[in-house]
Amino acid sequence: MTPGTAPPFKSSTTQVAPTINYQVAMPTPQTHLFEVTLYLVGYSGSTLDLKMPVWTPGSYLVREYAKHLQDFSAYSASKALNWHKIGKNHWQINTDGISEVTVKYRIFANELTVRTNHLDATHGYFNGAAMFFRIPEFDRLPIGITIVPPHPQWQVTTALPVAEEQPNTYVAADFDTLVDSPFEIGTHQLYDFEVGGKPHQLAIWGKGNATALPMIEDIKKIIEVEAQMFGGLPYEKYLFLLHLSAQSFGGLEHKNSCSLIYRRFGFSDCEKYERFMQLVAHEFFHL
Repeated sequence: MTPGTAPPFKSSTTQVAPTINYQVAMPTPQTHLFEVTLYLVGYSGSTLDLKMPVWTPGSYLVREYAKHLQDFSAYSASKALNWHKIGKNHWQINTDGISEVTVKYRIFANELTVRTNHLDATHGYFNGAAMFFRIPEFDRLPIGITIVPPHPQWQVTTALPVAEEQPNTYVAADFDTLVDSPFEIGTHQLYDFEVGGKPHQLAIWGKGNATALPMIEDIKKIIEVEAQMFGGLPYEKYLFLLHLSAQSFGGLEHKNSCSLIYRRFGFSDCEKYERFMQLVAHEFFHL
């Protein structure tokens, strides 16, 4: 897409406020750089303030997400816009009389944890708080997100709903929902199952000794027991994202999903397998 050209998603809400769309590309994933484009259409302010979050849902410590942002630029059509950085996570663009703004930047992603971003030749994973700007006065507007995978065989998995008839495009109801909905892009294993009449997915990235089908049967039991405790399932769809790594361990709950990271060969030993299931039960219980 050229600067100033918005992707196809458009908000169905009638409002004076602008339409907000993001595009996330990763043309050379081995460099660990996501290429992000923000398209803003119908803006009427004299300046545009963009703020990078300093925390992510479920992990309430101050984070330095802005330090991974580089190559910031802003345009209207092909004309460069003046901007300046007025805080470590705060960019301001001069937009007087301009209604369409395109912002481009890159995010370095080489830290695989449940609260950060990771991109390499095998996959891309990101959390919205570590990827997207918040527009303070418009954080309750819907946001479109278009993913551009580097290879046609890479699939996109997230708990966000798909935009109708728009490939790899998703819709977040507002900024809070966007930062509460991680993405996994790649050739991960993806399994669909149903509990309580609602669809669930398990996405597994990495190689190890995890056996998906027996694992899913145990996850179903966890969902059923916790649903009984709380009187139902408060979502239409739920996603479990599992990353298999050499040493890491952790989890992070989200609105309609959770991110899990576990030792790739920690599933054959009974005690280690039960520890993983405790992690699943813990993160799902946060729901």
